[in-house]
Amino acid sequence: MKRIVKILIPILITLLSAVTAHAYNVVDLPNSMSMSEALGIFNASEIVRATVYNIPDGQYIELDSNDIRNFFDRAKNMTVYRSITKTPFRGTVINMYTANGAISYTLGAGVQIGTYGGENYVCYKVRGEDNVTLSYIDTMYRDSLESSRSSGNELFVNTSTDFLKLPESDWAKEPIRNAAAKSLLPYELTGAYSSNISREQFCILIGNFIKVVSNCASLESYLESRGVGYASNYFSDCTFADQSVNMLYALGIITGQGDGTFDPSGSITREQAAVIISRAAGLFIPIEATMDLTFSDRGAISDWAEYFVRWVNEKGIMTGVENSEFQPQGMISIEQAVTAVTRLYNSVAE
Repeated sequence: MKRIVKILIPILITLLSAVTAHAYNVVDLPNSMSMSEALGIFNASEIVRATVYNIPDGQYIELDSNDIRNFFDRAKNMTVYRSITKTPFRGTVINMYTANGAISYTLGAGVQIGTYGGENYVCYKVRGEDNVTLSYIDTMYRDSLESSRSSGNELFVNTSTDFLKLPESDWAKEPIRNAAAKSLLPYELTGAYSSNISREQFCILIGNFIKVVSNCASLESYLESRGVGYASNYFSDCTFADQSVNMLYALGIITGQGDGTFDPSGSITREQAAVIISRAAGLFIPIEATMDLTFSDRGAISDWAEYFVRWVNEKGIMTGVENSEFQPQGMISIEQAVTAVTRLYNSVAE
């Protein structure tokens, strides 16, 4: 069948709130789901029309019912993985129109289903061979191109739902929003803000900070840019821990318990957090503490942590708590840790 390439009228890229039949769980957005769940489409018969277009070209082709069914049958059971990006997808896109609205799948990328903190996009991305399986769509489009061009584009991105969960503490709401907007807040940490942050979670948070500040695609990419290698077995109790633990150890940001363990699920003390924060900052700016501490419990701060506590206090990253105390041996909650890292980002980015 010969396909006709349609020319779109010249318009700016428009972000539309696509409404689908699927209601995403804002309380616990999963790490992965099926493509069908991400699209909110569970049967090919729900798709009344589909187009394939390419934004730079400004052209699209119309898919017939057999093309639509073939694509959906290939894609529906693929596993897609949660990710958060700063910009909408670009490239060759399949627009699927249903009675409930329209939603898009971007080839080589995935499905964008909403925002995170108002300034990022929550997306579910395809990995590995599944990308190759669907690449025939781009070939189909390229084979149908005609010589004419237009600057018009259409783009469906669901921006109607913000998947940022906010803490109950009023004081923490704004810092959490800021952290999400700056891409500093890993989605995994948005479940129980008032809980003590674990040592592994703190490593994930700090690793994400390093990635954002360095503008690297990942913490591993940052290590590669520094020529730093890492092993996956520094600690005997971290076989199943996030690799950020090993990467931060390789960077000299964290140390273990002294017996070959790290205790990834254990809580982290405020003075330990101050040390890790300061060392992470030291990757980007000089760490110079000039002011003495005035906390009433300053004598309880460990000698190895005192200089770093001075620095985070001087910079306003971690300040006192109750009764003019620092409480160096006290634990730090997720919302406190995220707030501190957001302040750290502001200090480093000055």
